[in-house]
Amino acid sequence: MTARPLATVLSSGPDSGERRGPGVRIEGEHRFSLPRTTVWELLQDPDVIRQAVPGCKTFDEVAPDTYELTAQVGIGPVRGSFKGKVAMSHQQPETRYTLHAEGSGRPGSATGDAVIQLADDGDGTHLTFDADVTIRGAIGRVGGRLLTSSARGMARQFFESIERDAKAAAQEGAAT
Repeated sequence: MTARPLATVLSSGPDSGERRGPGVRIEGEHRFSLPRTTVWELLQDPDVIRQAVPGCKTFDEVAPDTYELTAQVGIGPVRGSFKGKVAMSHQQPETRYTLHAEGSGRPGSATGDAVIQLADDGDGTHLTFDADVTIRGAIGRVGGRLLTSSARGMARQFFESIERDAKAAAQEGAAT
């Protein structure tokens, strides 16, 4: 998984007095030992997402393919609670979709877009993602390197959690 800072700290506008943190581009991949259909279904399930997002407290559907969430997030020394929205669009079932996310909390705010793609990989699934995120406030000032490192770690935890929980559920189902 690679990540590259897109920009350094910029002014967000002459009247706002707000400081913008770096834009961050995050590209990555994960190989699931699950069929593509299963991975797609898991990525569409709000309960699975809620359990897999690091620090997620709530993840509720408020409209078709639109969710509100609350999460406790920490990046370096900056920690806090965030509220936000996530919307899925441009869905090509079992192949790809786009996510738009925005959230804010005391430590700052973030907006971003990501394209997630799935492909068969032998008896498993190869997932790739490409995201652009803009961060404002204290959390954006912790530095591009720390932001990208934290984002990579959170993505890894997210995908590993989904796979681990899916395998555990399959084993429980087989045992009964």
